[in-house]
Amino acid sequence: MPKPRITIIGLGLIGASIGLALGRQQRDFEIIGHDKSGAAADQAKKLGAVDKTEWNLLNACDGAGLVILALPLGAIRETMQALAGDLAAGAVVLDTASVKAPVLAWAAELLPSSVAFIGTHPIVTSDQAGTAAARADLFERTSWAICPSPATDERAIKSASDLATRLGAKPHFLDALEHDGLTAGVEQLPALASMALLTSAASQPVWREMRRLAGGQFESSTRLLSTDPTVFSDAMLYSPEQVLRWIDSFIDSMATWREVIAAGDNDTIQNAFAEAAAVRDRWLSDRSKGNWEEAPTPPVEHPGILASLFGLGRRSPKRQSSKPA
Repeated sequence: MPKPRITIIGLGLIGASIGLALGRQQRDFEIIGHDKSGAAADQAKKLGAVDKTEWNLLNACDGAGLVILALPLGAIRETMQALAGDLAAGAVVLDTASVKAPVLAWAAELLPSSVAFIGTHPIVTSDQAGTAAARADLFERTSWAICPSPATDERAIKSASDLATRLGAKPHFLDALEHDGLTAGVEQLPALASMALLTSAASQPVWREMRRLAGGQFESSTRLLSTDPTVFSDAMLYSPEQVLRWIDSFIDSMATWREVIAAGDNDTIQNAFAEAAAVRDRWLSDRSKGNWEEAPTPPVEHPGILASLFGLGRRSPKRQSSKPA
């Protein structure tokens, strides 16, 4: 009798890391990999991320009980179309893209009722991309967003939760539109800010001299531009409303900073940077520990500089509830 099969479609950083993390555990299933890039598939096999690879997409998913779409957002719909008629009855399909609402809509439109789908998004930190950067511990002590719809089969929810836990991550359940609104502020907006910073500098006549003075600050602030551009462009294409809300918030914040700097309010500037540094340090500490529980804080008589200037701690800007009435 053949072993149960997990198929990973897309063997880049996320897909290959999932395979590596699953492969190092005791298991009674086989891991099949597929990637349009033959080089990526070969490298994933050499790394031990998959037991074997299949160049044909349908063959790769033949008999699979779990199919993981570790693909760029723009490739998911066409892959669902290609697979829709050939998935095993009872199979669970999940994706790992950073935008969830459109993916859930595609699944509802294209996948048969005999298949259970769940949208997920592993939250990882890596300065590198691609198969060569894959590692088995990529998901340890991270959050793994799981975004079911009201119609999602319980099997899919349990499969996604079990997978995240098995890989060392902590499942985090939330609504798809809420997920997309939040990640627009911490994924797409930083990419846009990075691009705006670079283009505003590089478009100036003095760029030839300015670039000689650009050091670590400029490099770290524009590092996102070295990643696959489709990661961010696809997210902005399929979730524009969420991104636009954060752009408006960022513009408001920069306008406030302009007023503060123009007024020469040195104390406000110094205090705001100090508070921002403290917020960042707490976030990094919580992330390293996987500790996201909100600790109770005593009320304060006067709000901090960041809170009074920029509304730090308020909910994401103009985000509409996605829950049905």
